[in-house]
Amino acid sequence: MRSRRAGVVMVALVVAATIGSLVGSTGSAGAASRPGSGSASGTGAGADGPTYRESMRAAIADIQDFWAREYRALYGRGYEPIPQARVIAARPGVTIPKCQGFKVSYRDVRGNAFYCLESNFIAYDDVGLMPQFFETFGQFAPSLILAHEWGHAIQDRADVEQLGLPSVYVELQADCFAGAWTGDVAVKPQQVAYAPGDLEGAVAALIELRDAPGSSPDDSDAHGSAFDRLSAFQDGYLLGPERCAAYVDEPPLVVQIPFSSRAEAASGGNLPAEDVIPTTVELLDEFYSRVEPEFRSLTLADVVAFDSTRVRTIPRCGGTRPDVEVVANRVYFCIEDGYLAFDEPFLQSVYDEIGDFGVATLIANPVATSVQIGQRIPGARDNTLEAVMQADCYTGGWVAALYNGFLSGSLSAGDLDEFVQAYLSYSRARGVSGDVPLTFVRVRFFRQGFLEGYGSCDYARIAAQVAAL
Repeated sequence: MRSRRAGVVMVALVVAATIGSLVGSTGSAGAASRPGSGSASGTGAGADGPTYRESMRAAIADIQDFWAREYRALYGRGYEPIPQARVIAARPGVTIPKCQGFKVSYRDVRGNAFYCLESNFIAYDDVGLMPQFFETFGQFAPSLILAHEWGHAIQDRADVEQLGLPSVYVELQADCFAGAWTGDVAVKPQQVAYAPGDLEGAVAALIELRDAPGSSPDDSDAHGSAFDRLSAFQDGYLLGPERCAAYVDEPPLVVQIPFSSRAEAASGGNLPAEDVIPTTVELLDEFYSRVEPEFRSLTLADVVAFDSTRVRTIPRCGGTRPDVEVVANRVYFCIEDGYLAFDEPFLQSVYDEIGDFGVATLIANPVATSVQIGQRIPGARDNTLEAVMQADCYTGGWVAALYNGFLSGSLSAGDLDEFVQAYLSYSRARGVSGDVPLTFVRVRFFRQGFLEGYGSCDYARIAAQVAAL
């Protein structure tokens, strides 16, 4: 995140990004031992779940069936399946076909998966990559990788690869195709083991598979940021393969932001810790003062830090001190007294492990709740699903204003990925069940505000969309 004050662009100093404190007066500058942004534990295969190999076999068969049904409607001709023998589970000693005349060994596949254009085969690492994703991100994660590679096979058959599209659009279309297949699995009886919670594993897996923050979308092998890849996946999931096929004429917005300087690269695009909350509060106040005439100005005096391990630091709300279990690892708005409070050690861990914009978006959400309270939005006081999704949409509208240069700050490299990571981290820290795809759904409504603007967050529209989930 960048903050412009008196015309100066402020970025973190080279060595300051991970050692500062969000709130210097609390005396808790170090990262607390709180949930952060580490790899998802995943659902794994339970006692009754499929094994890794069963899951892979089912996914291969189902993806073939999906494209046998969908390809003709998209491209006007029949689908040519990939022969079973040309879906290669690569490991030492397994023979892999030549790719465009070049020999391929397991060393070439290790840690990867790919579709070979023109040679019509998929090879994937059956020792490292796929089993590791199965264990780390859940039984559905390897299937997503397969579905992405199948997306490239579809592009090969549809001659998309001959159009000379930039790499990032080719890869995002394959992500979109993977999302379309997943959306089909989600609504129809299938041979693939699937549960809604698998979408949380998908979010974590796409973070793992993203391009490095700060890299350029113009790179010859660019695949996309986590936000861009998740956006493409959601396009397919929500809108079907027709939207994906249209990418060649109507490409998606790519918001992968390169580093602007060596100093920004050294800081990871992060403000010094002590500047994050003041800057965020200023930018939120600037935005809501413009879009909501009745908005009560937000200042640092309205923001209270506490440490949930020290009960006496928890502020009273409506005359009562909330229970530790209610406020631990939480950022919230106290409706009765009109202030925003946050568990400082948790946000410190978000800053240290994710980055400044992870903190900023978690702060932005309860500010959106305060706006809803002023608007008398139904359910805002009770955190109903409709109200929470509208708040996420509002936050997306705020971030769009930053992205488009309408405020006195701007986004820096990796910020939108940090938002995705922070939402995932917050769900875990708050103990949300891994069986609930809360992060996936919240990102959807954030994207609505980001892509369509604050005006798209009308409560009636949001409520209708939530009812259709």
